[in-house]
Amino acid sequence: MIDDFDDQHEPPGALGIETRAADWLARKQFWNWSADDQLQLDAWLAQSPAHEIAFWRLQGALARTERLAALRPAKTAIGWGPLLARAAAAVVLIGVVSAAGYYAYPSRPDGVAYATSVGGRETVVLSDGTRIELNTDTAIRVAETASARTIHLDRGEAYFQVVHNAARPLVVYADERRITDIGTEFSVRREHNKLEVAVVEGKVNVDAPHDRHALLLTAGETMIATAKSISVTRKSERTLVNDLGWRRGIVVFDGTRLADAVQEINRYNSRKIILTDANLANVTLTATVTANDPEQFIRMARFLLGNRGGDAAGKILISQ
Repeated sequence: MIDDFDDQHEPPGALGIETRAADWLARKQFWNWSADDQLQLDAWLAQSPAHEIAFWRLQGALARTERLAALRPAKTAIGWGPLLARAAAAVVLIGVVSAAGYYAYPSRPDGVAYATSVGGRETVVLSDGTRIELNTDTAIRVAETASARTIHLDRGEAYFQVVHNAARPLVVYADERRITDIGTEFSVRREHNKLEVAVVEGKVNVDAPHDRHALLLTAGETMIATAKSISVTRKSERTLVNDLGWRRGIVVFDGTRLADAVQEINRYNSRKIILTDANLANVTLTATVTANDPEQFIRMARFLLGNRGGDAAGKILISQ
């Protein structure tokens, strides 16, 4: 049984969580681990997602570096166990902190990786039936435990249909932000300079280390966050359905600037469209096209706008 860790001397806050996680990990690696020990660890992990995240992070560091292999004692060792466990914990903790600096949200936790190519789509089904639909050029990592479901959206866009379980929350990490399910269907789109979260059904909680207050988004609300601002707007059901047209293999434009439409259709195709005439950038169009058919988009644009075009170096040109 683990009974000699002094919580009263644990460092406060985030560092304290890391220290405690390192101690648990070292003891699990080097002690004669018992069923009672596992119950205590499970209880500590269940107290907070931050506990699980810290433990996974250190466990991943240990697996990757194997820097503790030489410290593993024989099972018959007596007396040195606690000291070696503390030393191991210190090595893991120092290694992680010095490598990346402490951060409450892990940068590269372990998990099963899924990815789509440009123009591809894929559906990932978790053990509880939760569905995650991946849009074009999207990458996620999924980690499931008995008390939590954690997804990291490394790039792209995903739609979540969550089987809600308050005792086993689903949390999505995208950039610096954490999106927590509260009985929900929602989408998360991560681009290089912004993050967009749209709630179709239910609620999600959005927070980040530098935010003073979390945002509670309800059905119909969309949050767009950049490095400088956060905005929340309410969209109609029709607009939300249009925005999620990619789930049906289409892209819907409704009074969309041509420059923005070109940028959107290029997400789905390796053969890019180039708008060569700046005068056309603000021309608007309303149309529905197949996502991975740039030629269809070009035909539609030429028909609606009366412009010309051609091909050059594998790219499709639009000009006046």
